[in-house]
Amino acid sequence: MSGCSSCRISQPTCRPGCAGGRTTPRIARGFLFALEEEELPQRCLAFYMYASDKFTNTLIGEAQLRLTDLELSTPLSTQLTLTDTGQRGVGYGEIMFSLSYLPTAERLTVVVVKARSLQWTGDKTTADPFVKVYVLQNGKKVMKKKTSVKKDTRSPVFNEAMIFSVPAPALHNIQLRVTVAEHSSDGRQALAVGHVIVGTQATGKALSHWNQMMSALRKPIGMWHPLRR
Repeated sequence: MSGCSSCRISQPTCRPGCAGGRTTPRIARGFLFALEEEELPQRCLAFYMYASDKFTNTLIGEAQLRLTDLELSTPLSTQLTLTDTGQRGVGYGEIMFSLSYLPTAERLTVVVVKARSLQWTGDKTTADPFVKVYVLQNGKKVMKKKTSVKKDTRSPVFNEAMIFSVPAPALHNIQLRVTVAEHSSDGRQALAVGHVIVGTQATGKALSHWNQMMSALRKPIGMWHPLRR
């Protein structure tokens, strides 16, 4: 159970398991959520479809269903169209990265995979992008790492891992800020194309990404995120 754009709720989550490499999987699993009738206008169902292998879970599509659009007094069946969040072409571009946490080593790993449809600042027609990852605690930057610079491309591929030492209790009060920036060869400050913040204080998909990491420790969880400024 999750929230729509106008819903602010807690996020209990159920995972139906894997479907063995099939492109038309039959899941046939049921879930039970306890709800009061007065809660229905503020609730919706969010469905996330993942491609899973031995190394990572990658979000490949999502759909949402408002409970107020349903007749819940009788059982019903419906089909939903999955939205490929990596193809929306929104705003300032999008970035894909994975998160994983290894409790025994207290190690948080961020793999910056790639970005697409980047929109440069000002009236630029070309720029050289790179990615900065900050660990924020109480709004302050406490750790920072960055990728290499990619030459003149709006869809750079990085596949670069960044490892941060984070004690398990701190996972509840830190955030990650992932920023795509334009490299400056003349020493001036890099200009930000856009950023995304994930963590327990985030909302929507950014919060879902963090929660998925916490519920699947040791296994990387990859998602696309729209950039904002």
